[in-house]
Amino acid sequence: MSFGAEVTTESSKKRSATGEASTKAGLSGLFSRFVDLSAQGSATGNLSDTERSIQKEERAHTEASVAIVLYERLRQDGGYIVEPQRIEDLDGVEPGALIEIAGTIEKNAIDSIIDYIDAITILSQLAPGEGQSGQKGSKRSSGGGQKSELDRMRELLNRDRERTPFSNAIMRCAVPADTSAIVTLRTENLRDLTLSELHKNSVRVLGKVTRVVGEGELICPCENYGMALLSPETLEAAIDSMKNTDGVDTELTEVRLEGPAIQILPLMVFV
Repeated sequence: MSFGAEVTTESSKKRSATGEASTKAGLSGLFSRFVDLSAQGSATGNLSDTERSIQKEERAHTEASVAIVLYERLRQDGGYIVEPQRIEDLDGVEPGALIEIAGTIEKNAIDSIIDYIDAITILSQLAPGEGQSGQKGSKRSSGGGQKSELDRMRELLNRDRERTPFSNAIMRCAVPADTSAIVTLRTENLRDLTLSELHKNSVRVLGKVTRVVGEGELICPCENYGMALLSPETLEAAIDSMKNTDGVDTELTEVRLEGPAIQILPLMVFV
């Protein structure tokens, strides 16, 4: 829950006094003993200090708490969430259905390539310095040119990635088994490390089905990126060429996913 408090404090002081006397007035009982008895009079007084504090507390749901309440209600009422246990159970699933599946999430190939280039950059910075000979100096220049080319490639890929509000991840389903899913994550809801935290982790996803890919049909997990405009063969060749760098062990997901598969816009991801 998210709480906001609004405090209003009101303070007021009120003093009132009344009296009548022939010679003296406003004397307290204590001092009247020390004055002339002929001094006659009476006095009454009232001094009141009043302080009042009013506290208003506002209570509001966060997005997470609303989702948890919704999830609990859907669970209690029953029948709203589809939970396929076998691959055959996907035959009756249509776009718009709420579905919950479990499995392992992996980054798409483009996001992995950006991580790959970052790894190459880190390795190049950790490499021992070259000597001062002309031959080694020329090698250093060549490495600098290669690094510059990688930086340029990363900048272009990242610019393409930031152009779209979504980032697709691939989910290898354990329930239902032998099924794949594309999880369409809205990037505005992702922190810097969210994709890395999800990558290779076992999760449960509750979401809305946006597409059903039948058996034998193909779908590109990177379809919202500009590189998806390349033919699958060209894109696969470009990605395969990046796997051959010495010292870097990387696994890139496929650029063509074969059905049966589903695409999900997630409402909740349980890690």
